[in-house]
Amino acid sequence: MIRHVSVFMLKEGVDVAELTRAVDRVRDRVRGPVAFVYGADAGLRAGNAGFAISADFADEAAYRAWDTDPEHERIRREEILPKLVSVMRCQFRVPSPAR
Repeated sequence: MIRHVSVFMLKEGVDVAELTRAVDRVRDRVRGPVAFVYGADAGLRAGNAGFAISADFADEAAYRAWDTDPEHERIRREEILPKLVSVMRCQFRVPSPAR
């Protein structure tokens, strides 16, 4: 399994509900993740990023198809990236649980 994590630093004054709706559109329109969770920072520690996404994919091919999907790219370019100061991403392999 591949786990993808994105952490967003938000521009001042960004409406988090609007950002959440944009990520909802990715969730609803772009197939691929077997698990997809996201949300605004809970405010438990000063200096944190403002929003994070975690998505799990069956394999690398599923991640790559999702990441390059034209609708995903459009939503990311038009509705998400303009709201961000920066984004950090990481994809890593999740080992199968021991049996």
